[in-house]
Amino acid sequence: MIRKSIVRTANKRASTSKQRKHQHLLDVKVRAKRVSAQRTQKIVFFFCALLLSASVLGGIVFGARHVSDALFFANRDYALKNIDITTDGNLSRDTVLRVGKLTEGQNLFCIDLPKLQERLTSLPQVEDCKIKRIIPNKIAIAIQERRPVAWAVPASKTNSFNYEDSYLVDRQGILLKTKSLAPEYLGLPLIMGVETNNLQAGQPLDRDDVKSALELLQVSSEILKGRLQIQSIDLSKGYCLVVTDKQKANITFSPDDLPMQVRRLQTVLTYCDQNNRELQTANFMAQRNIPVTFVQTEQPETLAEPIPETKVESTPKPDTATGKNSKTQSKKPHKAEHHRSMQQELRKNFVRRALPVSATQIQWVEKISL
Repeated sequence: MIRKSIVRTANKRASTSKQRKHQHLLDVKVRAKRVSAQRTQKIVFFFCALLLSASVLGGIVFGARHVSDALFFANRDYALKNIDITTDGNLSRDTVLRVGKLTEGQNLFCIDLPKLQERLTSLPQVEDCKIKRIIPNKIAIAIQERRPVAWAVPASKTNSFNYEDSYLVDRQGILLKTKSLAPEYLGLPLIMGVETNNLQAGQPLDRDDVKSALELLQVSSEILKGRLQIQSIDLSKGYCLVVTDKQKANITFSPDDLPMQVRRLQTVLTYCDQNNRELQTANFMAQRNIPVTFVQTEQPETLAEPIPETKVESTPKPDTATGKNSKTQSKKPHKAEHHRSMQQELRKNFVRRALPVSATQIQWVEKISL
């Protein structure tokens, strides 16, 4: 059997280009009018559904609003009849009603509580405000007023204090203005050296030295518990705080690390209490060897009467030259010498007490403060 092998010389297509022109691989018949009609129908259906949904939603909203107005906002049962205002200061009721725009007869649910709180806290003397709506016809307002802790006094008014040119300052540094000098404001300490020409009530006093003075007032009240009654704090030097208490003692503090300096002052005051001494000056800006002086006590001018000595009777011996007793002649020089020595000792003690505190005492105070 003879096999005929057919060998292809190259890769060639089985069909010619003329044959391929007459071949139809995909026969798609497009109906353009029908497809356009379907597309238009879908668009119309979408808009109709959207309009229907909007109408239903609008009807629900309108109905709910009408029902809410009938039940709450237009209901006369919720008309405001009782306005309870409590404050811990001198803020009047008329001022609260005027600023808050509150009147009896308003609907309880028509009052915007956040806006009402914002209007009330805009008052300079109001620190915090809490508002509560009580159904059916009551609203409760609790106001916490700012507590002034000191006076801000200009540098030119340190000698003659006038409250009309000064401002009250609370613990946060907010300025307050008073129309009349209340008795509780008379004993507040003075922060001197603050220019108040361009200041207004309700404005925060944003100064580093004033913040340090307010911190000193707070720290001293917490640590010393009333042992230091501050009368004034002078800020005119700029680099330190010069405190004068009601006993006219001058105490200098650095603006930095006030709690540590107040604790050192507490140690010095404890030393004064234990030794019956009164503080006159102290400078706590020094890190070591703090200079401290005390008020000098006055010495009495007259000497204390000496304790009478027991006399031993003896027979006087007559002097051979004069014939008088030797005891009578030696008695007067002995008393004069004793009186002179006592006066010298008294003078030395007075001079020693009038001098400042010695270096040994200053170092001892520093040692106990550490």
